[in-house]
Amino acid sequence: MLYPELNEIPRSRIWTEEFYGLDRRPKAREGTFQAMGNMTGDRFPVLRSRDKRHIVRELDNPQGMMAMGKLAWIDGDTLYYDGEKTPIQSLSLDEDMLPKQMVSMGAYLLVFPDGMYYNTTDPLDYGTLVREYQSPEGEPVTFEMCDMAGEVYQRGKVTRGEEAPEEPEDGDYWLDTSTEPHALYVWHKQWIGISSVYVKIRARGIGRGLNEQDNVTLSGIQYEGNDEMTREQIALLNETHVLQAVGDDYLVVIGVIDTNCTQRLGPIRADRRAPRMDFVIECNNRLWGCRYGEQDGEFVNRIYSCALGDFRNWQKYQGNSMDSYYVNVGTDGPFTGAAMHRGMPYFFKETCFHQIYGVTPSDFQMVTTPCEGVKEGSGGTVVSHNGLIYYLGRNGPQALESLPGAIGKALGPGRLSGGAAGIWNEKYFLSVREENGSGSLYVLDTEKGTWCREDDGEALAFAALGGEMYMLHKNGLLYALNGTEGEEEEMPVSWYVETGPIGYEDPYRKYIGRLLLMLRLEKDAQCRILIDYDGKNEWQKKGRLNGSAGTVKTYCAPVIPRRCEYLRLRLEGEGAVELYGIAREVSRGSDGR
Repeated sequence: MLYPELNEIPRSRIWTEEFYGLDRRPKAREGTFQAMGNMTGDRFPVLRSRDKRHIVRELDNPQGMMAMGKLAWIDGDTLYYDGEKTPIQSLSLDEDMLPKQMVSMGAYLLVFPDGMYYNTTDPLDYGTLVREYQSPEGEPVTFEMCDMAGEVYQRGKVTRGEEAPEEPEDGDYWLDTSTEPHALYVWHKQWIGISSVYVKIRARGIGRGLNEQDNVTLSGIQYEGNDEMTREQIALLNETHVLQAVGDDYLVVIGVIDTNCTQRLGPIRADRRAPRMDFVIECNNRLWGCRYGEQDGEFVNRIYSCALGDFRNWQKYQGNSMDSYYVNVGTDGPFTGAAMHRGMPYFFKETCFHQIYGVTPSDFQMVTTPCEGVKEGSGGTVVSHNGLIYYLGRNGPQALESLPGAIGKALGPGRLSGGAAGIWNEKYFLSVREENGSGSLYVLDTEKGTWCREDDGEALAFAALGGEMYMLHKNGLLYALNGTEGEEEEMPVSWYVETGPIGYEDPYRKYIGRLLLMLRLEKDAQCRILIDYDGKNEWQKKGRLNGSAGTVKTYCAPVIPRRCEYLRLRLEGEGAVELYGIAREVSRGSDGR
């Protein structure tokens, strides 16, 4: 008797045990997923669901956050430091004064565009960069010749003229009008030249809130007498001065007047000014900022620096290394971000960046590099770390060393926008809006170059402090992502992963005979297994795994799919899960599958 010959169907097994996170490209490498939520690669090569976050507190109206020695944030119009209210409690919430930017310089914490500062080591030291003053209506303002300390010349009479006075007495002064500018001499057995001449301006409250060496712009000063020379000298006081001495009711500036005088008609102004800036950073003991738009009645496209070590003064020009600085920019379009990189300030537009070389204002030099810059509206994604600047460009996330390079191709072609970012423990946290308007929190492992996606929330700011990464959500919740403080989230973490097409890549009519999943589920966790056949987006349930109560258990779950051209696998569930491997048994089929 003849028996039919039975041939064993050739089978092979493909085992995937290293998982590289998210990759939405059509032909992604083995071990990646085209979609995911609340997953992390922290335990590579294992892929696992993220840990529960801890809620530190809830803010009513979150506006910003940063870390110094302690955590600082803005809730409504008030600045908080280390959980306590500061005296900064009148920040503007007008639309043109948002969003807020927080910058540190030494022990000082500054808030822009309000231009307010707070000393974190001395709670009594706070104020504003801009100081506006107008002398009281109807009260006189006096102008007197004095020395640098503000001592008015009163010991002797003052003689004015081209010839020195005859028979002077000790302490007499002679204002020599034969030179331009006029020279001042004092008699002490001979005429001794006084190298610098100063004017003391007295008015109630004129110096309150100012410091010596502040730059102050005077205006409204006028001479009410008949002497033309004095009129010209008084008029020259209407400019920006560096204060030589200051008290509550007076200030001393460099200047010369032939005659002490008083102004009674109309008030004067004494203002300390600071520019309105789009982005502000600290670099080399200076604050740097940029502005594209209106400034003091004119349109500017400019980069600024404050005086060295003095964030209050932006108009100090004395020809030395301590000076303020500004430079006009020739490229078009608004500034989109700023960062300190390699000890230099960088300012971005969408199509370039500007960097400032040099140590002192006399040798500062701006260099412009055309490239893919920061996308407009994404200035919050700029983070400098380990010699690179990470940011969101028009074509996705970028990493800049000397020139930018794309690092977000795995996120797919969809346009991302807006956003906030932070970096901690070699992970770049990037919260953005998707093309459809929804939010996404992506995490890049900067060492491996792999991305994972967590949830669809939108962060306002990130701050790394000690062993914790803080995230301030737009809904007001302040999270500790590593769980070192606060209260743990009550609900279990919901997660999912979806593979790309499996099986279509084989040209020899093979089919998937069986899938094996190696998972580790913790107590009360759940994993559901679904399959979509031939790209129909109809997810069919194939099984469910439940974590055993009180135990952590590893499961090997077999899944038998039906014959198809290709399939996609989706795992979803709640609670802590770790994916160790996916195996697929491939069998040879007929030409018709």
